Amino acid sequence: MTDVAAHSAPVAAGRRLDSLDLLRGFALCGILLVNIISMGGIWEAYVPDSAPSLNNPDWIAWLIQHVFLQGSMRGLFTLLFGAGMLLITLRGGGKGTIESADVYFRRCMILLALGVINVTVLLFPGDILYVYGLSGFFLFAFRAARPRTLILTSVLLIALLTGVQGAGAYKRAMETREGRAVAESHLPPERLQPAQRESLDAYQAAVAARHPSMAAQAEQAAQRTGGPVSLLNWSLHTWIDYAASSYTIILVMECVAFMLLGMALFKLGVLGGGRSLGFYLLLTVGGYLIGCAVNGAQAASLWRHDFSPELWLTRASYEIGRLGVTLGHVGLVLTLWKLDVLGWVGVGLKAMGRMALSSYLAQSAVTSLLFYGLGLWGRFDWWGLWSIAAVIWVVLAIGSLLWLRVFAFGPMEWILRFVAYGRIPPLRRSRG
Repeated sequence: MTDVAAHSAPVAAGRRLDSLDLLRGFALCGILLVNIISMGGIWEAYVPDSAPSLNNPDWIAWLIQHVFLQGSMRGLFTLLFGAGMLLITLRGGGKGTIESADVYFRRCMILLALGVINVTVLLFPGDILYVYGLSGFFLFAFRAARPRTLILTSVLLIALLTGVQGAGAYKRAMETREGRAVAESHLPPERLQPAQRESLDAYQAAVAARHPSMAAQAEQAAQRTGGPVSLLNWSLHTWIDYAASSYTIILVMECVAFMLLGMALFKLGVLGGGRSLGFYLLLTVGGYLIGCAVNGAQAASLWRHDFSPELWLTRASYEIGRLGVTLGHVGLVLTLWKLDVLGWVGVGLKAMGRMALSSYLAQSAVTSLLFYGLGLWGRFDWWGLWSIAAVIWVVLAIGSLLWLRVFAFGPMEWILRFVAYGRIPPLRRSRG
């Protein structure tokens, strides 16, 4: 492996921005709350397996997740990826060199490989690293763009996504509406026209996606508890179903839009904590007002119409809602950081953030051990799974703190630097 120029080197531990590490740690905790529902239960279980009711604690958890967590924690993590891209390509104050490009694109390829490892070795088919690796290839050309250009491009992409997803959701809603009419007509299959049969298939698929049948749930349970080969087969096929589909194009567009916004916010000093306390308070209030209003309206509509597949505005407004809540998260975390009130919680979050890649993969490893290795899969409700997530937070935070007392980087961060920079970085902390 050839060495890169001396101009490119990993960020030393003492030069890191605490605000970025704090935000990464916060995002990691929120991502686990979302992911653990599918990790510990039926993969497609977007909602609890019971009628919607505020008297059911699991539905309270769903409401919290939909309004404050779903999409926004991934959005926050994606903003920070964009900021991290600038730290690599603009190191030294320049506009990027062939050496920084070499390092950057190697990192993207490593993320692709780690994503596959997360799916096949750690058995988590909902991996995001693979998508980040793909998305990263589109960012390098924007490294020297002005914040205004980055924001404008991001907004245009989000607007395009909103239109595309809205149009697709409307088309599917009309198909399922027509399919429901066909189903309610009770016509024998041989009398159905081709268009009617397509509508009926679309309706049945939409219903099955929202509420998996008992047979489908039993089949998945058998796959996920049937031993290593069966589990690997399930994980790989579940991942391929979206990784090799048009949905990946949507995910890449989403990621690029949020990464470009993250680059702009970093250049403007927002993610680095360089703005005033008043600015972050305003960002908190404004972001949450917009995002929670949109997400809350979505939740109310879904709830009122019993999660009907004929709804389409909830999908069309998804990007706007998650963008608002994501910015609210940025404002809230950095407001608390500015006020210096996070205490040991902040210390733990920053340690996890410094080891973000290791911590993310450790979440998959720990949950796979618990749910598959110890046979705990399918035994917990939503709040039980969230309690497990909270314990994992504490374990990862303490583990990160202890590791970083001795070592300069997390284990996966060290490997990433070794491959990307072409030389072995010192793993142990400098005594100075």
